[in-house]
Amino acid sequence: MSYLPKTDRRTTLKWMLAGIGTTPLVAACGGADGPASSTVLLGTPAPISGARYGSDPDLLAASVTWPRTMTGAQLTLVAALCDVIMPEADDIAAGSTLGVPDFIDEWMSSPYEQTQDDRIACFDLFEWLEAEARRAGASSFAAAEPDTKTDLLDRIAWRERVEPGLEAQADAFRRFRTLAVSAYFASEQGSAWLGYIGNQPSMGDYAGPSAEALDHLAQALDTLGLTLPTDL
Repeated sequence: MSYLPKTDRRTTLKWMLAGIGTTPLVAACGGADGPASSTVLLGTPAPISGARYGSDPDLLAASVTWPRTMTGAQLTLVAALCDVIMPEADDIAAGSTLGVPDFIDEWMSSPYEQTQDDRIACFDLFEWLEAEARRAGASSFAAAEPDTKTDLLDRIAWRERVEPGLEAQADAFRRFRTLAVSAYFASEQGSAWLGYIGNQPSMGDYAGPSAEALDHLAQALDTLGLTLPTDL
């Protein structure tokens, strides 16, 4: 199994900029080119290079300013990992087919301190997953049986029962999961599945929030010891 890019770079850049466009980012120092561990099973990614965007990126005309750097083996693992987190369902595709690995590559290859911190943590996570899958008898994490993959993730995925000594892997997995799910629902199909239609004009008189929305707001206020105003 090998991952072939499914999403063009302008699309993944728009997803990425939507996530970081409002966050101040600075250039990172060196040392983030690959996993911190001495064992490299997934190949050595290319070093980060290219220019950064300014503080006000143009989301409507996203341009490519840095090359992607992840290895094919890393992308194959990421595709398999995405499909464990976001498997195919009756009404939506699996994460790998919506281009999430391409987004991850874009994020990990970008020249920012925030994204390079994620790069170091996640690349070490990928190496750990690959090594543990092979130790369990699989030829690779991507080729492992579903139960093997979920058994590995069960050791790090639940905050209240992280296996002792795997705190760094658990933190990296939380980072990865947040990135992957964000990209998944930023895609056209993911947004449609959520029912998100974007900014739409409201014709005629404003009908106000729905009863469901008001009930949710009332419950949230109640947890704070507050009461929903009656004139809404």
